[in-house]
Amino acid sequence: MLLRVDTTDAVPVYAQIVEQVKRAVAAGVLDAGDALPSLREMAMKLRINPLTVGRAYKQLEQEGLIETRHGLGSFVAGSAKSPAREFGRDAIARGIDRVLVDAMDLGVGFDEVREVFEERLRAAPQSLRGQAAGGDEVRDEDR
Repeated sequence: MLLRVDTTDAVPVYAQIVEQVKRAVAAGVLDAGDALPSLREMAMKLRINPLTVGRAYKQLEQEGLIETRHGLGSFVAGSAKSPAREFGRDAIARGIDRVLVDAMDLGVGFDEVREVFEERLRAAPQSLRGQAAGGDEVRDEDR
C-alpha cells in the first residue's frame, strides 16, 4: 500500500492518511486481516512525525476500520467493509454534489445533467458496468 501526503494541503496529514486507508479498503486494495505498516515505518516512509500516524491509526480504530493487536501491529478489521462502503458512497455523493453545484452555476438543467451522466455510464468500461450490475451481491471473492 502506497500512501502519499501533501504537507502543503489544507487537509491535515493525519486526515489524509485516514482517507487513503479508507479508500484502499473500499477499493479492495486492503482486505480484512491485512497488516498496516508500523507507526515508525509509516512515519519514516512519509517523512512525518510518528504521532501523526498514531493519530490516524487511532481514528481508524475508533471508526472500526482497523484493530491494533498489542505487540503485533495494526490490521484491517474483519468488519471494515461496512464503514469502507459507507465512505465510498459518501465520496461519490460529494462528487455528485460538486457536479450539481457546477450545473447550477452554469445554468445546466437537471435533465441535461442526467443525460450527460447516462452517456458517461454507457461509455464506462465494461468491467465497471459489470460491477454496477452486481449491486450488493456477495461474490465468492468477497467471502
